[in-house]
Amino acid sequence: MEARYEALRRATEEVAAVDAHAHNLVEHGSAFPFLRCFSEAEGDALALAPHSLSFKRSLRDIAALYKCEPLLEKVEKFRSAEGLKSIGSKCFQAANISVILIDDGIAFDKMLDLESHKAFAPVVGRVLRIERLAETIINDESFSGSSWTLDSFTESYIAKLNSVSNQIVALKSIAAYRSGLEINPNVSKTDAEDGLRKELTGPRPFRITNKNLIDYLFTCSLGIAVSLNLPVQIHTGFGDKDLDLRKCNPLHLRAVLEDERFAKCQIVLLHASYPFSKEASYLASVYSQVYLDFGLATPKLSVHGMTSSLKELLELAPIKKVKRTSSD
Repeated sequence: MEARYEALRRATEEVAAVDAHAHNLVEHGSAFPFLRCFSEAEGDALALAPHSLSFKRSLRDIAALYKCEPLLEKVEKFRSAEGLKSIGSKCFQAANISVILIDDGIAFDKMLDLESHKAFAPVVGRVLRIERLAETIINDESFSGSSWTLDSFTESYIAKLNSVSNQIVALKSIAAYRSGLEINPNVSKTDAEDGLRKELTGPRPFRITNKNLIDYLFTCSLGIAVSLNLPVQIHTGFGDKDLDLRKCNPLHLRAVLEDERFAKCQIVLLHASYPFSKEASYLASVYSQVYLDFGLATPKLSVHGMTSSLKELLELAPIKKVKRTSSD
C-alpha cells in the first residue's frame, strides 16, 4: 500500500506550496497565546486544549522539527531561545511554502507587517477583509457628521478599495461572524441606510454587526470583485465562539450563488466549512463559481477528522476545486 502511493507522497513533499489564507505572524512575547495556534477555544476552555488529539499530534510534529522533547514547556523554551526569525525560517522551509497570502484584518499584539514576511517566503500578498475596510471608514472622525449617507459611505468604500486594488490578491468576508451567511443580495438601500444609521449611534470604535448593512456591504463587494477579477474568500463553518455556528452553513449562501450578477465571481469557501463539509462539496459540484478550501481543518482537527472532512469535500466536488490553505 505504501509503495502504491509513493509517487503521490513524493510529489506533495516536493512541490512548493501556496498558503492562500494566512494571518500575520507575531513576535515572541505577544499577548496572543501560543495555545491558540492549536485551538479556537478561549479562557478556561483553552486550558484543556493540550488534552485534544490534534494538539498531541501537532506538538509531536513540532518537537520533531525542533529536535526537542515533545513537551509543551520544552517547545516553548526552544521557541524563546531561537527567536521568531530562526523559528519562522525553519517552519516555512520544512513546509516548502513559496507564497503567503495574508488576511491582515485581525489586529494582533506585536504582529509583523506584510513586508516583514518576505524573510520567510519570496512572495507575500494581501487579502483584504471587507468588514475591516468598512470599519476604518466609519471610525474615521470625519464620518461622524450628519451629512454622511449610505451613498457617501459607498462612494468612500469603493474609492478606498479601488485605491488598493493593485496591492491585493483577494477579498475576504467574515459575515459569518457578524450576522450569518443567509445574505440577502437584494437588500434595499433604505434598509441598509437604516442599518448604517443604527451602527453610528453606538460607542466608538464601531464594530459592524447590523445584518442589513453587512448584506449590502457583502453584495457591493462581490460586484467590485467581479469587475476587478478578484476571488472572494468567505469564512464558513467553525471558528472561535464569537460566531453562531448554526448560521455558518454555506447552504445559506444560495440566494447569492443563484444571483446572475455574481455568476462569474470566484467564491472560496474557507475551512472545509466544517462541520458542513458535505454541504460545501455539494455547492462546489453544482455552482461553477464555488471553490473549496480545507485550511484550519488541518491542523485543528484530529487525523481522523482531517481525513473524514477531506473525504466529504471530495464526495461531490471536482478535485481541481478543492485546495488547502493554512489558517483562519
